Amino acid sequence: MLSTGCKTYDDVATRYTSKHIKTHTNHVTAEVAEANELGFVLFALTDAGANDKELLNKNSAYYNEVTQHFAAFKDHKAVKMFNEELKKDINNFDRFRNGLYAYRINERNDLVLKTDYRIDLNRIDFRRYMSAMQDFMEKSNFRDFYAKHQAQYSKLVKGQDDMLTMTTAWAKISKQYKKPFKSYQVVISPLMKGEAKTLAIGSGSYNECIIFAESPSKALMYSSNKPVEDLVN
Repeated sequence: MLSTGCKTYDDVATRYTSKHIKTHTNHVTAEVAEANELGFVLFALTDAGANDKELLNKNSAYYNEVTQHFAAFKDHKAVKMFNEELKKDINNFDRFRNGLYAYRINERNDLVLKTDYRIDLNRIDFRRYMSAMQDFMEKSNFRDFYAKHQAQYSKLVKGQDDMLTMTTAWAKISKQYKKPFKSYQVVISPLMKGEAKTLAIGSGSYNECIIFAESPSKALMYSSNKPVEDLVN
């Protein structure tokens, strides 16, 4: 079992710019984050992912597409490295997912840190992973796979953005924290179905909460009781 609740032990630390604070204050945003989706794909290819019954949404067309597209890369170095981390401690999945939130894939197709975050205190040494993950991303044509599913991702994100508010986001996580945050960012993936996790990040008077939704449908339920099957499938 993975540990539950929030992660606050510096999986991701801050170096906020004034632009980031101005842009995100009093806003809730949702995304299928590309770097996180890369990490979820790697997890699906590991032994832990193959044996998983809690986190991956295996009863979906998207999962089948992932396993078919990336089948030839189960023995890639990046998968093997992640597999070893999970064998040491299954909670390294949380640390890996949290750390990847601090990354983006730039216009040169490089996996790089976002301007506003740092991960030097994360228990996962991401410097060891960069070369292998970059190689996996390029050789497996991950970005092509991600681009081909943009319509599906956009549908999920739009449904989320149309319904989430600062009030409803806080209501979902209020039992875990003492005070509301200045911003909420929801990471969703059609590949995942497991328990929701949160990551509290802050510096000075500004703080934000990253919500890793347990599934696209549950994410939408943060603010609505409407049927969401048409958005998820």
